Amino acid sequence: MNIEHRYHQLESGDSTSGKSKNGALLFTVKRISLDTRNIVIKDVKLDHASIHVSLDQLIMITFPADSNQAYEASVRFRIRGQSRPSDFMSQRRATVSGYITSESSGRIPFRVQLPVSQFMEEANAVGSEKEPVSMSDRVRVNKLKGE
Repeated sequence: MNIEHRYHQLESGDSTSGKSKNGALLFTVKRISLDTRNIVIKDVKLDHASIHVSLDQLIMITFPADSNQAYEASVRFRIRGQSRPSDFMSQRRATVSGYITSESSGRIPFRVQLPVSQFMEEANAVGSEKEPVSMSDRVRVNKLKGE
């Protein structure tokens, strides 16, 4: 799973200067096993009090049949207070919690901390494709009560 951020465009067209306080977190997921049906994200928190993530409902990330690459999902964020440097979001870590739905195991709860990176347009990112962080490398599976 990778998390990238992208600022929304301002009327002046300047989204990289840090003047924009609104944006989206983009989730990119690859599965290791075809046994995984989908991933449900229940909560997203960033490690800075001035960042508010708007997660009004669960996010379900599904996988097309016989594909390891999932459809992408996004969630909005807003930075409260004063303008921040343009690399402010790239210095953050996100805690994502939810569950993985598996054919054989049912629901598997997870909580993972991931770095937030800058979104790169595909035209600019040729040859710079990032390898997703392996869920087995980063996930600290917590048996959440009541799930």
